[in-house]
Amino acid sequence: MFFTWSLFARKREDRRPLYRRVFTHRRLDIAHKVFVRTLFGVILFSTSYCITNGLIYYKYIRPLKNEERELLERELIEADRAGFHIK
Repeated sequence: MFFTWSLFARKREDRRPLYRRVFTHRRLDIAHKVFVRTLFGVILFSTSYCITNGLIYYKYIRPLKNEERELLERELIEADRAGFHIK
C-alpha cells in the first residue's frame, strides 16, 4: 500500500483513540488470560517446589544431621572421659 497525501488528508472513519483501536476487548481478554495463567503457574510451581523441599528436608536430611550431631556428641563425651581436653 502506498502512502499518499490524499490518504493522510482523508477523514478517518474510526474516531476512537489509538489505544482503543490497538487494545480491543478481545486482545485485552487474551492478554489478561495469559497473565493470569502465567501467574497461577508460577505460584503453583513455587509452592510445590517449597513443599517438596520441606518434605525432603524433614524426611531425609534432618534425621541424618541429627544422627551426625549425636555421633559427634558421643565422641566428644568419650574423649572427655578418656582425658583429652580441647583448648
